[in-house]
Amino acid sequence: MTRIMVAPNGARKTKQDHPALPVTDAEVIATAVACHEAGADAIHIHIRDEQQTHLLDSKRYQSIVTAIQEAARGLELQVTSEAAGIYDAEAQIELLNALRVPWVSVSIREILRANDRNHIPTFLTDLTKRCRVQFILYDVADYEALTKLRAEGAIAGATFEVLYVLGRYAKNQMSDPTDLDPFLNFRAHLAPEIAPSAEMVCAFGPSQIACLVHAAHQGLDVRVGFENGFWLSNGRIADDNAALVSDIRSQLGDTEVSY
Repeated sequence: MTRIMVAPNGARKTKQDHPALPVTDAEVIATAVACHEAGADAIHIHIRDEQQTHLLDSKRYQSIVTAIQEAARGLELQVTSEAAGIYDAEAQIELLNALRVPWVSVSIREILRANDRNHIPTFLTDLTKRCRVQFILYDVADYEALTKLRAEGAIAGATFEVLYVLGRYAKNQMSDPTDLDPFLNFRAHLAPEIAPSAEMVCAFGPSQIACLVHAAHQGLDVRVGFENGFWLSNGRIADDNAALVSDIRSQLGDTEVSY
């Protein structure tokens, strides 16, 4: 069955965008519980400061991960390392080196901004030996850079996870199901030893659900939530993240994933 991750807030949206967008740790924890009950298998965690600004803080992350593990048993937890135009690559690397969590997400284009790129392979090897990593890809150029590192042995382990992002840099962040095609076409030509073992898709804008349904039919897992869009499959604004999870779960039914 297709696995569903919820991304309830992201780095940039605030309660001015939607009053139910969770920004405090308590709100994120409550959202995790509600979304797990609605059918989410995993959650992508962002934290904010008192001004609702995106924050990278290892101690805060450790605290919220522990709280969600206790409140929503069985829900897989992924911590973001997103820069969001606030942090440089060195700050992201420092955070990832300090974290001791089960799963992290890493934008390969952000990490490759590091002033000294010679240390990136060693950093990625150590990180992928220590925890589960999902690499975020915005386009095929990202994919090429990542698989080059994979081929060079910089990414350890048999598990190689990627997230294809649709519509992030499109006009008005409007995604379309066909935005997935370049990623799948590139992947189809990869040697098995460097191809991803797990693939997930997220999509921005009103077509979020339609894009995810299309991705699931291609055998991919999906990420849904207010980080990417507020719209249900019927075009209405969702009351909360749990409503989006329920909607995509209903749309997918028992869709099978076959990597």
